[in-house]
Amino acid sequence: MDYDLQDDVQLLKNDKFRRLLQARFVGQTAQNALIYALLILLVTESGSSIHSTLLIVALTIPSIVLGIPGGAVADMLPRRFTLTFGYLARAGVAAALFYYSGDLFYVYMLVLLYSSIGQVFSPSEAATVPAIVRKDQLSTANSLMMLSLMLAQIVGLVVMAPILIKLISPDAVFIVAAVLLLVATYIMGWLASDFTRAQDEKPPSIGFVEAMGEGFRILRTNRHAYLAIVYLTTGLSLSKVLIILMPKFTRDVLEISPEDTVFVAAPAAIGAGVGLLIVPLLIRLFGAWRVAAVAFFVFVLGLAGLGLVVFVRDFIQANFDFGISFLEDNFSLASVITVTMLLAVPLGLSFTILSVATRVVMNEQAPLEAQGRV
Repeated sequence: MDYDLQDDVQLLKNDKFRRLLQARFVGQTAQNALIYALLILLVTESGSSIHSTLLIVALTIPSIVLGIPGGAVADMLPRRFTLTFGYLARAGVAAALFYYSGDLFYVYMLVLLYSSIGQVFSPSEAATVPAIVRKDQLSTANSLMMLSLMLAQIVGLVVMAPILIKLISPDAVFIVAAVLLLVATYIMGWLASDFTRAQDEKPPSIGFVEAMGEGFRILRTNRHAYLAIVYLTTGLSLSKVLIILMPKFTRDVLEISPEDTVFVAAPAAIGAGVGLLIVPLLIRLFGAWRVAAVAFFVFVLGLAGLGLVVFVRDFIQANFDFGISFLEDNFSLASVITVTMLLAVPLGLSFTILSVATRVVMNEQAPLEAQGRV
């Protein structure tokens, strides 16, 4: 199959897709900064690291309980309304976090609400892509969506949140996040968007129960779509856990300051960047399903290697070395850090490819009107 780079570049001239990317970048920047500030706030207010685990639980429970129902609702409601209201509601939650930041109970309730909103918003956002780009552009479109997410993580987690927390407080992050989410609301809103009125006002043809049943039927009868959801959901859940545990990992395993997480993040970002460049070509050559399956296997293997990094280091030094001892002896770079950096590259590479390929599989396998349910 021919690879037409010029045709893919034309995606950025698609007004609807470009606005979707812009809103995603702004909204995800706010979300990543907000989660980072929540982590710092909860641990600081409580004096216990157990709240980092509780934060993961609060962010995850809605996806377990509301995943399929949220997708059904997303398919029934007009896309523009769902996306606009989703950003607006999240802006309200961010502002409420500023007001209730001193009360842990309200903080957790607001986190649950924020994540619950995402169970309708996120499927609608993902389902918009195949509605506004051609089928042969899906791999590149999803790669660009992933790129906007990665850039938002860098800006939100690495730049904006740490600076605001250090200079002011976590509360400042909530205010800035609320403003950014309002900006995203405007980008996707009635005046800023050009989704046609006819598309937005089309009434749902089936009811809620029927919509949920159709979603389950697609997953039950389509093995590729079902496994793609399993791969993506598992990968996203594991990545959230990894992000939350990374400061503790750097302190207890790598024995360096949590601020030096860059030793892991930078190589992972390099791998992710390479993944974004090659995933459209891989999908064209081998098919999205095969690429997703291999990427999931490599991602899980990389996580296992990261968890057993000390044993992996010992095995490499005993059998291959790869110059690790030389770096430790001459540059004082601990061997366990070097191995972690080496493992982070395929970890970032495989996660990016997994995220894009699984989404392409679901876009290809599900009918356009049922995209939110898968």
